[in-house]
Amino acid sequence: MLSWIDSIYADTTGAFVSNPLPKLGEEVTVFVRAFSSAPVTGVYLRQMVDGAESWKEMKKDFIRGGLQYYAAKILVNEKRCAYHFAFACKDRIIFYNQQGSSLSLPDDSHDFVLLADYPKPDWVDGAVFYQIFPERFASGREELTPKPGQYHYMGHETIVRENWTDIPLDGRTAAGMEFYGGDLYGLMEKIPYLQDLGVTAIYLNPIFSSYSTHKYDCIDYFHVDEHFGGDEALAKLSSSLHEAGMKLILDISINHTGIAHRWVQEGRPYYFKKADGSLEGWCGVETLPVLDYRNEELRDLIYRGDDAVLRKWLRPPYRIDGWRFDVADVFARHGDVQLADEIWPEICAAIREEKRDAIIIGEHWADASRYLQGDMWNTPMNYYGFGRIIRQFVGLPDLFLDRVKGLRDVHYEMQAEDVVRRTKDHYATLPGAIQDCQMNLFDSHDISRLHNNPAISEKEWKMAVTSQLLWVGIPCIYYGDEAAIDGHTESDAGCRYPMPWGHFSERGERHLSLIKKMTELRRSVPAFAKGGRMVLYARGRILAIARFYEEEAYLGILSMEEEETTISLPLCLIGKTAPAGDLDLFGAPVHWKEGEEGVEFRLAPRDSLLFACR
Repeated sequence: MLSWIDSIYADTTGAFVSNPLPKLGEEVTVFVRAFSSAPVTGVYLRQMVDGAESWKEMKKDFIRGGLQYYAAKILVNEKRCAYHFAFACKDRIIFYNQQGSSLSLPDDSHDFVLLADYPKPDWVDGAVFYQIFPERFASGREELTPKPGQYHYMGHETIVRENWTDIPLDGRTAAGMEFYGGDLYGLMEKIPYLQDLGVTAIYLNPIFSSYSTHKYDCIDYFHVDEHFGGDEALAKLSSSLHEAGMKLILDISINHTGIAHRWVQEGRPYYFKKADGSLEGWCGVETLPVLDYRNEELRDLIYRGDDAVLRKWLRPPYRIDGWRFDVADVFARHGDVQLADEIWPEICAAIREEKRDAIIIGEHWADASRYLQGDMWNTPMNYYGFGRIIRQFVGLPDLFLDRVKGLRDVHYEMQAEDVVRRTKDHYATLPGAIQDCQMNLFDSHDISRLHNNPAISEKEWKMAVTSQLLWVGIPCIYYGDEAAIDGHTESDAGCRYPMPWGHFSERGERHLSLIKKMTELRRSVPAFAKGGRMVLYARGRILAIARFYEEEAYLGILSMEEEETTISLPLCLIGKTAPAGDLDLFGAPVHWKEGEEGVEFRLAPRDSLLFACR
C-alpha cells in the first residue's frame, strides 16, 4: 500500500540545491518534497553548525506534479556541510536522509553532504568513458611492433602475432609477452569512430615503458613505451583528443614497479625488503617489488617534487585529464606500515594543484567510502556500487565471492531488494558531488566480458547497458563491448582480444546500435547527465528506477523473471501519470494501462525498458 512517506525525496543535484558546488561561506537554498496532500504540520532541516545541532523550519515553496517542495536557506559554514530532514506529523516524526525515511533519529553517516570549494571536474556531467587496452585496440605504425624474439623477459621472449584476428594465447603460454602491435597512432586514427560512438573520455591501460603487453610492471614512469610510439605519440594523441572534445585518463601503478626497473638495478632504497634482503613482491609476485613510501626521496619522485611523475604528464605537451591508480586499495599499506591515510590526500592535492579539474580514479573492488569524502579520490572503479551488483542481478556469481572456496558453490538469484540495499550501501555514504563522478562499469581488462559468458543472452546484456543510465555516475564502456568482441571466460586473455575492425558480427551491429543510443541519452538528457534517482519498485526479480531533473522524468524497468509479469508502478511519486508513448527509447513496445494502484505494465520475460513519462 502506497504511503505519503514514500513520496519524500531530496538529493544534492541542481534540482534540489541552488548550487550543488558552493563556495565556503555561501548561502544556498535546499529543497525537499512530498505529496502536497501529506498530513504534515511542519518540515525541518537539521544541520551541524560549529559542532552543534541547528534546526531550521522549511517553508512551502511551490507545487509540481502533485508534489509540494519545501525550501530553506542554509549557510555553507564548513568544508563539509551535512544535513537531513524531519517531517512533523500529528503523532510522529519522519526523518529523511540518503538512506531514506525512518521513524528513529538517524546518525550522521548518511546525511546529505555539500562539499565547499570542491574541485569536481566540470566535464563529468554527461560524460561517457571508454576504456582501451592499447596493445589490442588499433595498430597505426607497423614498425613500432616488437619483433619475434626481440627481447627476453622473465624467461620468455616476445611472441608477435602475424594476423590481427588471431586468437590470443592462454596466459601461461603468453606470459604477458604476446604482441599484436596496437599503438597510440592507431588509436589516433580511430578518434572519428570514438566520436561517432558518443565517447567523451578515454581511459588507457598503462602505456609507460615496460617489457610486457599489459605494462603494469613499469620499468620507467617518465617515458611512454617506444612500441606505443613514445612520448611524442602521447603528446599528439592528447592534442588530437582534446581537439575532438575528449578527455584523456592514464593508468599507472605506483604501488609497485617491474623487477627490471632501473631503481631495482641501481639498488635504490625505494622498496620493501624481506629479512633476507630480497624485495617484497606485490601479492607474493616477486617480479612486482612493492614501493616503500617511508622513503622521502621516493615521494618526491612520484608526486611531491616539481618534476614528479604524476605532475609531469598533467602538463603540456601531454596535458592528460586524470589518473587511474592500479591496486589503489592496497597502496601504501604493508603490514605494520600503514601510510594510505597520510599519502593519498597528499597525492590528490598535488594532482589538483597541477590541474584542478583532473579526475582521480582508484582501483577498489569493495567499500571505498573512506577514500570518497572529498580530500582523496573522485571515484573508484565502481565494481562495489554498480558492476558487481548488476553482473550478479543478470545472472552471474559475484566477482569476488566466486573466488572463495566454500562460497563459490553457493548459487542464488539476486533479488531486486538486494540490488537496492547494496546500491544504497555505497551511494548513501558519499557527498553528492562525488556520487556524480562514480565510474560505472560492468566489464574491464580484469574480468571476463559479460557477453562472452554463455549464461548471458542479449537480453541480459541490454539490461546491463540500460542500467548504466539508471545509476548515478559515469558509464564506462570497455573497448569492443560495442562490437560483441569475441572472447572467453577462462582467463585474462579472454577479455583482451584484438578489436575486430571491419568484422563486426550481426550481434556486434546490434550492440553498436544500443551503445550509441545509450551514449546519446547520457550526453543529451539532463535526467541521465545530472539528475536524481528513485526506486519505484523492487520485488522478486523486478526493479523499476526513475531518473529525473526538474520537470522531465524517465523510468527504467529491469525484469529477470522467467515468466510474463504484470506490475503496478506509482508514477505519482515522481509527479507523473503515464508513459509518454507506446515505444521506449530503444524502440521496444511499452505495454501499459491505467490501474487502480498506479500504472500497470506488462513485462515480457527477461525484459528491460527505458521510457519518458508525462
